Amino acid sequence: MRRIVFGLALLGLLLAGVPELQAAPLDDARRRQRALKAELQEATAELQAAEAALARATDQLDYDKGQLEAADRQHRGARAALAGQAAAMYRSGGLAIADALLDRDPSLVPGRVEMATVLVSRNAELIEDAQVTGDAYRSVLGRVTRGQERATALRDQARASVAKLAAGLEEAKALEARLVRLEQRRKAATKVAPTPPPSGGGGGGVSASGKACILERPYSYVDSWGAARSGGRRHQGTDVMAPHGARVFAFVNGVVSRESSSTNGGIQLYLQGDNGVEYFYAHLSGYAVSTGARVRVGQLIAYNGQTGNARYTAPHVHFEVHIGGGPVNPYPHLKPVCG
Repeated sequence: MRRIVFGLALLGLLLAGVPELQAAPLDDARRRQRALKAELQEATAELQAAEAALARATDQLDYDKGQLEAADRQHRGARAALAGQAAAMYRSGGLAIADALLDRDPSLVPGRVEMATVLVSRNAELIEDAQVTGDAYRSVLGRVTRGQERATALRDQARASVAKLAAGLEEAKALEARLVRLEQRRKAATKVAPTPPPSGGGGGGVSASGKACILERPYSYVDSWGAARSGGRRHQGTDVMAPHGARVFAFVNGVVSRESSSTNGGIQLYLQGDNGVEYFYAHLSGYAVSTGARVRVGQLIAYNGQTGNARYTAPHVHFEVHIGGGPVNPYPHLKPVCG
């Protein structure tokens, strides 16, 4: 009997300790989640900075290449003119100026001196032009070489940032799944009723403002409004980074007014909100609804991707907010909802 009582007491102690045993890995996972969020923010900022710098360097390189072609044409033209003048002097006997000046007929000397002066002066100008255009060509060539080296270094930097961000997003995705399992175990062990998902913050949850984050967790984004883009363009949206194939949600109630594709935006979608604001999603991998569909806030409408000119960067949704017919910075709209 004593053994039975002791065994029951020991079992009771073990069961009482289950919540504590469950809490330890859960707390560890939450701490890692907070640290990983900061790491993702840093990697996202690095990537945006690298892409902006690469865009500026690429545009400058394209301009310098045009200048190099022009300098090369001028240099070749000056050298051809100089060669032509030398050939003309040879054919006209201009290379034997000394013989002309020592001609036995003194009356011809003044005219021949004048002709020789003109020829020498003209050649001096051509020589100077050839030297100047040659210097200009070498200067621009050096600038182009340095520009190519800088663009290559920035491209490598951007690729490293993409790899870092992609790895972080995949770890965050696995951590999100682990957190869900740990939370379920903790609630089962303590018999706590399930709590509703938090408002906003991803997963299609609707915030108190009646809006939902555009992507499920994990995701990362920074304010990149106005950052440099290739072709002299400026960034007119917010890039929300997330794993490829992540679910994309309706920001507000509205109608999917248009689905299209473009070279830059890839697979893209327009959501006409009931609030009179238009929302634009780009670089998607696919649609979950059809054009003309009425959707509710937080509803699945598409999937995250890398289409268009995003194929060389991390998967993300380029998100724009159009008010009064023109784009405005989406970051202040996303921040209160996505955190």
